[in-house]
Amino acid sequence: MLGGSSWRAAVASALVALFIVALGCESGPPTAPTAPRETSPVPPSPSPSPRGAIAVTVTINGEARPIVWVEFQLGGFPWTYGTTIPNGTWEGRIPAGDYVVVIKTPPALTCDATRKSATVGTDQQTVVNFACFGDVKGSIQGFAFNEYGTAASARLTLTGPVNRETISNRDGFFAFEDLPPGEYLIRWCTPVTASVREGATAFAMVGCT
Repeated sequence: MLGGSSWRAAVASALVALFIVALGCESGPPTAPTAPRETSPVPPSPSPSPRGAIAVTVTINGEARPIVWVEFQLGGFPWTYGTTIPNGTWEGRIPAGDYVVVIKTPPALTCDATRKSATVGTDQQTVVNFACFGDVKGSIQGFAFNEYGTAASARLTLTGPVNRETISNRDGFFAFEDLPPGEYLIRWCTPVTASVREGATAFAMVGCT
């Protein structure tokens, strides 16, 4: 039979043993350390392509020539195109690079060139000048349009001192060149009249709405 002191010691030992067992059950088996999670890098935002300005001027017999077809070729392929405005120029901002500038003029003209190379630098302006000479008759140039905007492949007929027919290009642009002076009628959907003077260009907007 245990004495009072021995009994208390046995109870205390049993309580300590139960406490250790309880701690072991709660903690569970040791787990392996986890590696830190990796995050995929965020790709940088693409920077805008460098651009520059270019101005093309076309003169005929020393005078500005409006509505001359201007095309910019990059790598041998058309990149953009347009027509000169009444002061004889086409201006715009395009990506920096090496271009070939092409103009299309009436066949009776002789120009210093119809194709010129142009290097457009970043934040710089490049100027390309074309000078043409010759006996220029009158002409009618303009655009065909419908309710959606400029109209490509529109078949236009011209009647007057001479009769002609043409088809607008992909930009809706059309031209009747080498015309004698007089009054003309342009037909597509709605007829439009145009007056041609010697050596002058008449402008017409021909609609179909």
